[in-house]
Amino acid sequence: MRHLLLFSAILIAVSCSTNKPVNFDQLQDRGGLFYLANDKDPFTGDVISYQGGRPILEGHMKNGLRDGLWIFYYASGQKQAEGMYADGLKEGTWTYWKENGEQDVVEIYKMGNRLGNEQAAADSVAPPEDPAKPAGAAKATPQQTQVEEKVADPEPVKAKEPEKPKPVVWERLRGGPVKTLDGVPYTGDVVKYFTTGGLELQGHFTNGHRSGKWTFYWPNGNVKDVRYY
Repeated sequence: MRHLLLFSAILIAVSCSTNKPVNFDQLQDRGGLFYLANDKDPFTGDVISYQGGRPILEGHMKNGLRDGLWIFYYASGQKQAEGMYADGLKEGTWTYWKENGEQDVVEIYKMGNRLGNEQAAADSVAPPEDPAKPAGAAKATPQQTQVEEKVADPEPVKAKEPEKPKPVVWERLRGGPVKTLDGVPYTGDVVKYFTTGGLELQGHFTNGHRSGKWTFYWPNGNVKDVRYY
């Protein structure tokens, strides 16, 4: 009986320890995926990071990538940013605050790409009805409808655009002047993030070489530099 109680206590202790958030600074970055030291599998679990005894970030990792809700704080403890990650990329609505607690901006992301703010997205949605048409206006007669259908040009059928592949995280690339992914010269978009979660750069590779427009950012989100290759 004594051995059974001791075994149960050990199981409870191990369970509690695995549920405790891991210090994000202790994870190892191996090719864009984060691991615990000496672990062979990418890390999955909650993470936290401190500065001066206060949390500066709280989040979750899934299979070595940022996933789910992440919250960032100023050194004062005031919330700085909050939003969701999916497969290591920002997704959905992200809210930012100034250090005095005043809300700064609200941005919308899709697969790591910033689409704009919520107001701009709302303005881009077409209204369901023509606002210029007076309420209760008389319906067109069948003869009028036939004339309008003959005059109106048929709308061309647009082919569905293929879904754009997700950008690759910079740390997954290998090589020097020529970058490779899984041993093959990489062609496609790439992104890199600061340790605080903000976007550091975004660009494009063609056959392992930088090409097109590359944008570099400051930690506060402002554009630092734009280069063309």
